[in-house]
Parts: sequence; structure tokens; C-alpha cells
Amino acid sequence: MNSKNCIISEKNNVVYITYPNLEKLGFIKHASSTRIGGVSEIEYLSTMNLGYHTDDCADNVRKNFEIFASAIGMDINNMVSSRQRHNENIKTASRADCGMGITKDADYDDVDALVTNEKYVALTVFGADCVPILFADPKNRAIGAAHCGWRGTYKNLAYLTAKKMNENYGSKFEDIFVSVAPCIHGCCYEVDEKLFNDFKNKFSYIDQKNAMRIENGAFYLDLPEINRQILISAGVKEENILVSDLCTACNHTELFSHRKSNGKRGIMASVIEITD
Repeated sequence: MNSKNCIISEKNNVVYITYPNLEKLGFIKHASSTRIGGVSEIEYLSTMNLGYHTDDCADNVRKNFEIFASAIGMDINNMVSSRQRHNENIKTASRADCGMGITKDADYDDVDALVTNEKYVALTVFGADCVPILFADPKNRAIGAAHCGWRGTYKNLAYLTAKKMNENYGSKFEDIFVSVAPCIHGCCYEVDEKLFNDFKNKFSYIDQKNAMRIENGAFYLDLPEINRQILISAGVKEENILVSDLCTACNHTELFSHRKSNGKRGIMASVIEITD
């Protein structure tokens, strides 16, 4: 697994990914997990599975969270989990939510994005092809995290997350930095003709050349590119957005891919936390 625009690190046998545009901001910690470094024993979950709702045992998943958090320098007890249902619901997280969905049961459901401006609240979203997006506003010291599968993308969740940061914390779109974590790219994400046309019609305002293509009678969407253009159209600066060049399907031996594994896979996490 090689990347031209992400930082791939290893600590205590845990391989994880960070993003230069967020790294330089200084007031946050962030990272995305890979398949590598955990204790999960089922072959297709090898080994850093962070999904409780998989065939893995809860003790292994909890241990994996502990190992991952330790490797990236976070406290597992600060992590706040999304409760993903492929909708556009956004939760404003606080210190009172720390541990929800990770070390204790969550008292909320149907949440695909999180925002906060509080320190040591580690917003955590998940994916195994879907598009995890991390947001950071260094001027107002606010962050966000969103899980944008095709449904979330179609429902404009990335835009709505940035908008929520604006409403809650005064974040201006032009001040927000965005990193799109590894996900399935247009090279591998084939869809049916109806979904393709639904996207083409809804997002007629974006440049569709690199976002949607038809090849040999097959239809392909590039969800990270669509989300990138949605955010640019909303006012996020193009130079503030980093889209990871790592496709989960192309790198399925190091990253979980639902499409490539026909659904037999674990879950990866992307997390962001204010620390300063």
C-alpha cells in the first residue's frame, strides 16, 4: 500500500493513516485505521476490525479499539461513535458523550455525522468502502466527522456537516479543512444505470467528467470526487481539501472493502479530536 498524498505510519505493529492538510493545523489529532495491528482472529477480519456489529467477538473489538487508540495517541474513553444508518442526521457531541458506542452503549441512534468544539471528544466514523470525511476549522477550533456512503453523498451530508459547524460554531466554509479518508473510488465503484442517472441529474451543477463515467456499458460513480466538488461548490477552498488516493477495493489486502470481499469484511475507523 503506497500513497502519494497520505502519511502511512506504523507503531507497535499498528498501521494507520493521517493527512498532511490536517496534520499541519496543530490543534487536533486524527487518524484512520487499516486492517493491520489488531487481535481479531477470523481470517477475513484480520486483524484490526473495529466493528461491533460483525462476526467478531465484542472483547476483540474492544481490544482493537484500545490498541488503535494507544497507537495514535488517543484515549479510548474519549471516543464518540457515530451510529450509522446512511442518513443525513448530525449529532453535536460533548464530553458527556465520550465512550458512547465504543466503551459503553450509546443512548442515541441513526447518526452519520458528528461535530464538536470541545477538547478531548474524539469523533469517530466508520467505513469499508463508504466515504469517511474529517473536518477541522482552526479559526473557531471546531471539528466534524461524517460517513458518506452513496446515500449520504446523495443527501449532501458532507455539505450539511460543514453547515452544522457554521451554525454551531461560526465556522466559515472557506476556513474549513477537509480530509477524505480511504474509500472506494470511481475505478471500482460500479452502480446500476438508475442510480447513475439519479446522481447525474441531482448533481448537474458539478463537473461530472471525473465524477461519473460510462465505460463498456458499465456505470461508475466516484463518490470522493463528488463529495469534493459538493464542498467546493459550498465554499470550501479547493486547496483545503485532501482526497486520499487510496482506494479500498484496490488496496483490499490492507484496507477493508465491502465490494471486493462480497460483504465478508471488518470495519475501519476514522477519528478526529481537539487536543489544544
